[in-house]
Order: sequence, then structure tokens, then C-alpha cells
Amino acid sequence: MIAMAMLILLTALLAAVYSLMRKQHDRRSLWRTALWVGAGTGVARAALASLGWYLVERGGGPLQIPAFTLVMMAWPEGAMLAERRLTPSPPAFYLQLSVLLVASTLAVTCLVAMIAARTRFAGRT
Repeated sequence: MIAMAMLILLTALLAAVYSLMRKQHDRRSLWRTALWVGAGTGVARAALASLGWYLVERGGGPLQIPAFTLVMMAWPEGAMLAERRLTPSPPAFYLQLSVLLVASTLAVTCLVAMIAARTRFAGRT
């Protein structure tokens, strides 16, 4: 049930970003918007996921459930950094995770912008 809701939410967010990109008047404003949206969303995603990861590893009690939901935003990127350890993550892990989250979010946003540019400015050079 939750996976279906997350899939629907992700589809709606991608549709909203695509709609925003299609409304841009020229290519320069489209790419500027893509960079701002991608970087801003990536930084917010990195901050929330790092906070969640920190609270899951070092916190306890009732904060575990909301922290775990924040960690779920970073599972694909966190799996790339997976290393076996028995201690909490070092600060370098959070930096690497944040860089990966910002880069992947920016890449997806630029991909959506490229698709929007191809459909919006198909006949222009």
C-alpha cells in the first residue's frame, strides 16, 4: 500500500516538474529553472535524509519512525555507499551521501528538462 502511494506521489512530482519546464519561454530559462529546482530539491533531500540517518543510528524512542521515513529517501544512494560496520556512520559518510543525493536529483531534473525541451522546442534551433 505504501509503495503504491509512493509511486503515485513520485509520478505526480515528475509530472509537476515536467509541466513547470514546459511553461518556460526559452531554453535558457528552462535550464536555469532545471538547475534551481534540481539543486534546491537535492539539497533539501540531502539535509532531510542525513538528519534521518543520523537519528536512526544515534537516536532512540519515538523519533525512530519519522527518522526512518526520512532515511527511505536515501536508500538507492545509501546502497551505493554501503559498507559493513558496527559503529555509527562517520561524518565523511554524510558528506558522500549528500553529494550523491544532490547529484542524482539534479540529474533527474535535467533529464526531465531535456525531455521538456525536446517536446517544447522541437522545431526551433
